[in-house]
This record gives sequence, C-alpha cells and structure tokens, in this order.
Amino acid sequence: MIANRTKGLSRLHGGLQFIGVMALLWIIFAGVNALFYGFRLDVTDYVVASFVLLLATLVEYLSRDSESRIPAGLSKQQLAAIAHRQTLFSLAAVFGTMVMFKDDGLSRIFLGIFFTCFYLWVLWSNQFGYRLLHRALYRDAGRGLARTLLIGSPVAVHRFCSAERPPTPPGTNILGYVAVGVDDGAVQIALPQVGTMADLRKVCEDTKTRALLMLGLQDRKDLVRPVTRISTELGIRTVWLDEVSTTYGSGFSPYHSDSYSMVAQMKEPLEDPVNRVLKRLLDLIGSTIGILLFMVPAVLFVSVLHWRYSRGPLFYLQERSGRNGETFQLLKFRSMKAEPEGAAFQQAKKNDSRLFTGGGMIRKFSIDELPQLINVFLGDMSLVGPRPHPLALDERLSKESSTYRMRHLAKPGITGLAQSRGWRGETRTAPQIRNRVRLDLLYIRSWSVGLDIRILVETILHVIKPPSSAS
Repeated sequence: MIANRTKGLSRLHGGLQFIGVMALLWIIFAGVNALFYGFRLDVTDYVVASFVLLLATLVEYLSRDSESRIPAGLSKQQLAAIAHRQTLFSLAAVFGTMVMFKDDGLSRIFLGIFFTCFYLWVLWSNQFGYRLLHRALYRDAGRGLARTLLIGSPVAVHRFCSAERPPTPPGTNILGYVAVGVDDGAVQIALPQVGTMADLRKVCEDTKTRALLMLGLQDRKDLVRPVTRISTELGIRTVWLDEVSTTYGSGFSPYHSDSYSMVAQMKEPLEDPVNRVLKRLLDLIGSTIGILLFMVPAVLFVSVLHWRYSRGPLFYLQERSGRNGETFQLLKFRSMKAEPEGAAFQQAKKNDSRLFTGGGMIRKFSIDELPQLINVFLGDMSLVGPRPHPLALDERLSKESSTYRMRHLAKPGITGLAQSRGWRGETRTAPQIRNRVRLDLLYIRSWSVGLDIRILVETILHVIKPPSSAS
C-alpha cells in the first residue's frame, strides 16, 4: 500500500508539475508575442522548445536517486535543491539546443520571464504542491481513508507523532496506538492508547482497523509471525517501519535494494554521477571566466610587489591533501619572503613577520588564492569544497578531530561553507577546528548547485569586505 500509493502520488505530482510548465510556456509566449512582437514570433521554435523541456524533465527525473524521486519526507532544503536541479537541467537543454543548431528564434524576453516563472513554479510545487495533492486525494474518511493503528513502544509512538513530517502512509487515518511494553507515563502522546499486543486481534476487530503501522520493532522479530497471522486472517494491510536513527544514530542515510536495506554512514549527493558532472561544468565555466578576467592583472600586480619588496618566485607551490587523501601541488601567489627549500612548515598567522610589504594585503583580499583557478581547471580542486591543508597541518588536525578526515570524501575547494561563514585564517583552537569540520561535513551532506552559488556569492562579499579572521 505505502509503496504503491507514494510512488503513484509522486508520478501524478510530476505529471501535473510538467503540465504547469507547459501552461506557463504557452501563456508567456502568448503574452510576449502580443505585447512585444505584434504576433510576429514563429510558433515552431516554441513547439520544439516544449519537446526539449519534456526530454530534459525525463532525463532529470530518471537520473535522480530513488529517494529524491518521492517528495514525501524530504526536507525543505532537499526540495529546494531539486528545484535548482530541475531549472538547471531545463536551462542547459534549451540553451544547448540553441547553440547546437545555431537557432536564435527564441525571444530573449520570453526566456528571461519563462525561466524565472519556471523556477518559482517548480519550487512552489515541490514545497507545497505534493502535500496539497495528497490532501485533495485523501481529504476525509469518505474518500477511502484506511482506519490505522500504530504499534510500538510509547517512546517510539511519541517520536513518530513529534516528527516534523511523520512518514504516514497516504490514505490513512490514525486512530490510536497499541503499546508494546509498559507505558510508564514518562512521555506525553497526542494519540490515545487503544490496547496492548495481548489483545491486538480484539482491538483490530472492535475498531474495524484496515492498516497497521509497526514502529521501531527491529529487535522484536518474535512479533512478526503473530502480527502477520492476525493481519492476514483479518485482511489488514501491515507496514513495518524501521527507525534508522535509533539503531545507528542521526546522520545515517538509508537505501533499499531488492530484499536488502542498506544504511550508509552519511548522505553524499556528489557521489551521484550526474551531480558530479554538474559540479564539474560549474567549475570549468567559473575557472575559465576567472582565469580570463583576473589572472593577467593579478600577475602584473603581484609581480610589481615582488620586484619592489621581495624578489623571488611568483608562485608558491605546496603539496596538499585532496579527495580521498590524494596529494596535489596547490598554486598560490607568494605573499611571504622566499624561504630556503626544505624549510619546515609553519602555518601563517595574523601579522606574520614573514609577510613582505604588500603581502598582507594580498592575503587579506584573497589575491594569493587566484592561481588555484588553474588547479580547478585541471581538476585537482573545485571552486567550492573543504579547504585543503598542508600535509603537516592535515596530520595534526586529524589527531585533534576524530571526524577530520571525513572532509577528504569531497574534492577540496578554493572556498567552502566554513570560509563563507567567516571561519578562515589560522586554525589554533578546538572550537575553530570543530566548527570548520562541522561545516565542511554539512556541505558534503547537503551539496546542491544552489548551495555552491550561494557560497561563491558570500565569498565574493567577504573578499570585498574581509572578516576580522582574514590574515
């Protein structure tokens, strides 16, 4: 029941969402054609665009992981990330088609208005449309709602009822709960207790129950046979709900394949090949633009400072840890006095005595980081990701933080979530290490194109007005 109804609702939601996209396309086309072009636009180009959007929608949906295909139970952040992804796929498909066929028949005014409305529509329908559709189909008992009982310990029932979005099966009306174990009154439950496991059959018959939802009973395999027998004899649907967080703790990500349930230590959106392609495209576009616009004037500016105050190499090369702990040569503009080869590593400090005149300004405004655009273009780094540290510092921090090496699951970045939130500069104290690692792992678990763009914008603002931690 739960799987079929949930999948069906998801498909219906996706179909209605695309119908809404098509309605937007033709309404905006009609309006733009009338108001700006005096009905001179060729309708053929817009028919082609509608087919391109259909293909982009199908590819985007089929390339998602199975968990993200169903809006039920996803957080607002996850639903927003899906809206960003849908918009990006459609943008790439339409503009890619225009470039491939050298077709400029689509009005720029139309494209600007349409894709703005497209994003707002898919964002709204992801956040609210699915729930509205669910309520419309299963509004009241007269629409076929199944009388449902929860079965579990009072603590498990309390957790279920207190969840922001309880995983209630579509089309169910929860009457109360049947307690497994003793209710000592330690927790307050909004639902009434209607019985215990000893009188389950009688309770089901008296309440005319049509569905049972078993909560957090992974360790009570002795209940499987009696509950299955009762539900089979009475013709009742039964759903067993495992609580991953109670067994493994928060942050674990469950998956299902065939007859196996798999629980991963953490969710990693960037392990999706499609997401990795999207991130690589963003890196290539961003690094190419950055190199063309900023590298030449930066080289000239830093070269003048070196010539005037500190003769020596233009670049500073240092071996750093990348994805999966693999090392690479990181490029930076030299902001300190040239050191003899083989000198021991010493982390840069605020007002470091090794800085030459003008070197502090190079570091404060992150000019020294610009050559890393070359690392991004070559694929060693990303525009956004956990900051890579020198190997000696990497080793020290891994001993001070038990979760530090989890940062190596993602490709390192020029900037990251920690840096965009002001955690940059010297790493000296335990809170600094803890907050940086926490934000880096949050980024790995929550990645989306929208999050990358947001971090880049925040970083640019910090470059314009550096925080006090900048050194």
